[in-house]
Amino acid sequence: MRANDSRGRHTTTARVLLPLPQGGCLIDTPGMREVKLSGDEDVADAFEDIEALAVHCRFRDCGHGNEPGCAVRAALDEGVLDEARFLNYAKLRDEMEAAATSQAERKAEARVMGKALNKRLKDKYGRR
Repeated sequence: MRANDSRGRHTTTARVLLPLPQGGCLIDTPGMREVKLSGDEDVADAFEDIEALAVHCRFRDCGHGNEPGCAVRAALDEGVLDEARFLNYAKLRDEMEAAATSQAERKAEARVMGKALNKRLKDKYGRR
């Protein structure tokens, strides 16, 4: 642990983009502590194995909790699916759903504000 030297927590001063041999990139940005989802992401892209199991669930909208006939839960019980991987999937899925809800709320609020502004402009200036 660093002694208190009156400096900020982050000492990186420049952004760095490092290409990875696998084709991705690693980004180091000063001061950034987390990256949030926008709500447009698709969890299925990162968890194809879990999505493949989910196709066999009894219910199409299975949340993989306590629903009867859940193929994902069965795979967990049988040890075919790693529980830590499923927990990561569930966490990311929940974060993505929350981000999508937040994004939808912002869009709805922007529509309401836009309509209110248009009404005020129409009332003030009339139609042309």
